[in-house]
Amino acid sequence: MLYSYEKFLAELGHRLREMRIARALTLRAMIVTHGFHLAQWQGFEKGKGISVPSLLRMCEVFDVSLEELIGAIGVADSNTDASAAVALSAEPPCEQPAKEPTQQEKSSVAGLSKAASSPDAPRPRSRGRGR
Repeated sequence: MLYSYEKFLAELGHRLREMRIARALTLRAMIVTHGFHLAQWQGFEKGKGISVPSLLRMCEVFDVSLEELIGAIGVADSNTDASAAVALSAEPPCEQPAKEPTQQEKSSVAGLSKAASSPDAPRPRSRGRGR
């Protein structure tokens, strides 16, 4: 079974709005009583990204299990969501290992830090008042 992240978020947002309205909860109630921010909650209902802690708080607010909240949403249809299938089947890109600095790079960095800490090094001018 393949999942589409965008479809999941859109369907979850729709479900959250339906659950809020079915329980006669206003946006104000979600903010004042349940501690969500207005932009945050509106983003959830519009299908924006959501964190796991927010999902768990929603389960508490609506008194439902996580399975009830997110069950059977976001499943990609093999015909219409072919791009999601391709994206999920592709391996994530490998990161290049960090390059070890050469001895010359190490010595030039050490030289810079010594020069910056010497008493003869120029100091930045202050921008104080009354000069």
